[in-house]
Amino acid sequence: MIVLKLKHIVAAGALASTLFFNGCTPQQQAFATGAAVGAVGSALVFDYPRYYDRPYYFYHGRYYYGGYYRNGYYYYHGHRYYGGHYYHHGYRYYNGRRYRAQVGRYGYYRNSHQYRNRHRYRTDRRRSYGSTSRPNYGNSGHYYGNSGYRHRSTTTRRTRAVRTSRRAVRP
Repeated sequence: MIVLKLKHIVAAGALASTLFFNGCTPQQQAFATGAAVGAVGSALVFDYPRYYDRPYYFYHGRYYYGGYYRNGYYYYHGHRYYGGHYYHHGYRYYNGRRYRAQVGRYGYYRNSHQYRNRHRYRTDRRRSYGSTSRPNYGNSGHYYGNSGYRHRSTTTRRTRAVRTSRRAVRP
């Protein structure tokens, strides 16, 4: 990932220097310098958590380092993001509220070892509802068994208690 970004920075620098020394138009110079700044500016956006000792923002599977979070918004290089998760000192900030950060949820890992073993922290909420191949998906298997035939456990018949007046109860 870093080698790829380094290649982009070198290519943008070569393009900018070539256009600058060849006497190009101001529009071409602006394009070249914008490409170089964009390549350098995106150097702090990663697909995985790169730094674990810095605050970061997790948004659409990307980790952003270097911006700031205020009133539910994350500001990064002139852009304002909303809907992601900001992490700082073990807390997760989401939509202006603070929560305790939990390892493996919403892109939070305390170190590289936890990130490498992230499959252990994943929580599959559908697992408790049964398999998706059975017709009782979402029913957790109580009404239909695993073999697919219909059975019920023994149930007691619930009847409504009849309220009687106190006068009728006396012997």
